[in-house]
Amino acid sequence: MKKIIFIFFLPLITSIAFAREKESLVRDTLSTPFSLGRTNIECYFRGNFFSDNPSLTHSSAHFQFEDTWLNLQGDYNKALSYQVRFRLNRPLTITDLDNTAVGLDYAYLLYRLGKNRQWEVTIGKQCEAIGSYELTIHPLYEYIYGDYLNYVVNPFVAGAKVEYTFNNTQKIGFQLHNTLNESFHSFLEKRGFISPSLLPSKLPIGGLIYWKGEFWDHQFKTHYSYDLSQFAQGKYTHTFSLGNWLEVGKHLAYLDLYYAYMEADYGLLSSKILSQYEGRTPGNYEVYENTVYKGLISRYEYQITPLWSASAKGGIEFLGSRNSLNEHFRTHYIYALALQYAPFGNTDFRVHLAYIGKTVSYIEELKLPEEQLHRFSLGASYTLPVIKREKVKSKR
Repeated sequence: MKKIIFIFFLPLITSIAFAREKESLVRDTLSTPFSLGRTNIECYFRGNFFSDNPSLTHSSAHFQFEDTWLNLQGDYNKALSYQVRFRLNRPLTITDLDNTAVGLDYAYLLYRLGKNRQWEVTIGKQCEAIGSYELTIHPLYEYIYGDYLNYVVNPFVAGAKVEYTFNNTQKIGFQLHNTLNESFHSFLEKRGFISPSLLPSKLPIGGLIYWKGEFWDHQFKTHYSYDLSQFAQGKYTHTFSLGNWLEVGKHLAYLDLYYAYMEADYGLLSSKILSQYEGRTPGNYEVYENTVYKGLISRYEYQITPLWSASAKGGIEFLGSRNSLNEHFRTHYIYALALQYAPFGNTDFRVHLAYIGKTVSYIEELKLPEEQLHRFSLGASYTLPVIKREKVKSKR
């Protein structure tokens, strides 16, 4: 991990020195009050009427205020940007490692430097820079997520990131991030796990490298990443993520592929199943070693008219162990179809009708029943602009 930290700080120190030498003496600064740029404060809402038909429990129908975000985002000047985003239906409980609220997604500063501002440095709580367009797309328009974002990775992390832009089609970057938002023991205890054979990492940090490319007149985009992180002492997680995006005319699609090998099971899904298989009860689940997670997630959207659009999403994910049973003892399918209507055109208000489903199956040795969920959703999403302020022109 010391090598990862050194590799991170070397380009950062080099870029700052280069920027100071090359940048003009006249530039926007925090001491220049007239350089204040744009500021947006928005609330995102999504509410639904759900009709749920699970295979193992009773059917139900109910209204639900599903998601609410408060987003503050803007540019102080050409060099400095910021974003703070809260999920208002999540608790404000402070986590004991990064000292942020559970409901806080983002709280970061982004600084651009270099002659052409080709370097970007981001510090604070931010999105993990994994190669996933499922994570990039606006959360209001995703109706179901797979295991990848729910268990395999930690989407919102405290850390620092450096990105370099070669040209308008190629970027590379490196990110140092916390593996967890809370301490090792808190993380396990809340989920009913113990770790008799594992110790907390002395450096629970990950190092992630990524490449972003754009091709065919910016119609095809790639975001590929590799992440090496430490969850328990001496135990590493290797995660490969390949995000692919295609946008042609009224058609938009992405395909995310991922593979994760965990020397200690950070995802805990494999460990939970193996613990139950061996007769353990909640509170005594054990963290297993050498687990594997892999899968693909894809989404397609078609803009039928300026007001109407349709989308479809599907995914298949596998998990297992190299030590017990096999690498595919659980298979997870997700699928969704949605029709969206935006009646006001220039206002981000949408009504949707959606079918959302998932199926979980297990190998015969586990003797677990197949799980299914069929959900029908009628709802609406809305972006409420609280404050929208464009750049204030200098009076001098």
